[in-house]
Amino acid sequence: MNRRNFLTAAAASTSLLATRAPSFLAVVPDAESNPSDVRSGDEPIRARYELTLRRALTGTSPAYTEDFLLADVRTTPGRRFTEYSGDLSGRYIGALATAARVYKSAVPGLDPLVEKVVALQKPDGYFGDGFHYDHLTDLDLALLWGNGRLLVGLIEYYRYRPAAPVLEAARRLGDFLVRIAPLMLSKETRDAFGAAHFASSYICWMQQTEGLANLYIVTKDARYKTLAEDIAAVTERRPGDHVHGYLTALRGIMDLFQATGNAGLLKQCENAWQDIVQSPDLLVTGGVPEGWSPNKHRTEGCAEADWVRFNLQLWTATANPKYLSLAEKATFNEFSFNQFSSGDYGHRELSDTGFQGDGAVRAWWCCTLHGLRCFPDLQTAAFRNDDRGISYDLPIDGWLETSQLSAKATSSLAQNGVITITISCREQTPGKLRIRKPDWPTALTIKINNAPAQRALEGEYAILDRTWRSGDSVSVAYDMAFHSEPNGEGRVAFFHGPWLLGASAADNPEYFSDLTRDNRCLPASNHPISGAQNPPRAFTVPIAATRLRYIPAEFPESQESVILRAVAEQTGQLPTSWELRFAIADSKLNAESIRIKRSLSS
Repeated sequence: MNRRNFLTAAAASTSLLATRAPSFLAVVPDAESNPSDVRSGDEPIRARYELTLRRALTGTSPAYTEDFLLADVRTTPGRRFTEYSGDLSGRYIGALATAARVYKSAVPGLDPLVEKVVALQKPDGYFGDGFHYDHLTDLDLALLWGNGRLLVGLIEYYRYRPAAPVLEAARRLGDFLVRIAPLMLSKETRDAFGAAHFASSYICWMQQTEGLANLYIVTKDARYKTLAEDIAAVTERRPGDHVHGYLTALRGIMDLFQATGNAGLLKQCENAWQDIVQSPDLLVTGGVPEGWSPNKHRTEGCAEADWVRFNLQLWTATANPKYLSLAEKATFNEFSFNQFSSGDYGHRELSDTGFQGDGAVRAWWCCTLHGLRCFPDLQTAAFRNDDRGISYDLPIDGWLETSQLSAKATSSLAQNGVITITISCREQTPGKLRIRKPDWPTALTIKINNAPAQRALEGEYAILDRTWRSGDSVSVAYDMAFHSEPNGEGRVAFFHGPWLLGASAADNPEYFSDLTRDNRCLPASNHPISGAQNPPRAFTVPIAATRLRYIPAEFPESQESVILRAVAEQTGQLPTSWELRFAIADSKLNAESIRIKRSLSS
């Protein structure tokens, strides 16, 4: 393939994008730096994004070298999961291309990697080893899974740097999927690859909706739309099946809705969302497991990223705040908790009342890159611009550029509950800035240039309507408090603002014993006591740290104290066990129990 022809369509784009601010890619930490190098208490999304970006670009164990990435399209023996042909390479291409497009910077080495991937496409249009058209096996479903991820990656790269050979490769892969559609849509195939096959189950076909919908958006070829609709019609949540595959299929159906406006597709996704949130598979963290019940044993970074992105899609399509609220909860808790100190995402083992320290796995083959791919969607969701003005929807650091003015949010929420929005514009510019009040703060205190702001209220939004000047600073203080929420089986979960709190074994070794789940916290009406110190590690949330008193299960005549911290702090330390669902003591019964025991002992 002629390299000059390969890149002609986008030859000048990289230098242009790299000069436009702001860019997080320009601040990538050194490859050898330690997570503790991030200043203590640095909890914004930007720092998390940079940690995982650094992992993808310069990390080791394993390093994402070109040969390592190409192994799943060359089907090179040795490396794990190369039978999922195109899975790792497709995720890498898609995540970094989208990050480069959204964050407005370049990614070194991406262009030659894509060129080499395209050159390995088979004459039939797929990537990897041979496909058995006459008798499907698990290896064929694995190939389809990886090819689906690669199709998405190629289209995301094409959106970043339009190049004819890339689009042609995506078309040929789409044509292969159209060719095998009668076989794959048959009831025999659906029945043959049930949940017992898990990562090579029928979800490997259902998830093709994402690539096909986006291929239709780019090409307007109705064959891809029709096939995506046909797959959507047989998409279902099967007990015990793979959560990531199902949620990817739903995200593809949402992309198809975006392309067609078919209200039936949106209704299908809203019904699927309702089914999930009413099931036992919605975790206290706001996330989801790796497998649907009864296969609910651990979490998976891919599924957590999918769940956040799916909720953001529903929010964008409907403006229903329940979707944004759940995306927000999952982002501050499950998505953050799942991130390792290396920047990887992966698996965490579930327990009855929280997470186990043992069994944590960095899933470099999928979750790390799928986690990275979630950050551009979060950045895009922080602000929006429409005929009502600029809205600040998601309380994270991010920015929005319009033709009239730009707004950049910088978060110190974890330290002092404040987010600062800085305005840039060429001249005095009238306009509205709408600031959403989530459901967890008791109030918003807003100042402009350190003076109390005049504001109107519109639903859950505070409206600032004024003539803006470049450099104007809007300070938003989120008044938040410690509170508890029922969480089934007579247990509660504790929160401070958006953060779920837990007791970690690393901070509370004395709390954890054989009878840990029977420890009983004193009622929430007993106010938390101060004194929880901020440890010298990255990603702490000092505003949320607190102590509570509890009654030990093994010596209930005593009272002890336990430090509760935001579960998001897991990123800054080695994997450890967490208690998240607490039993609550009846203070009157406990006092009487202690009195009787003391009487008997005397």
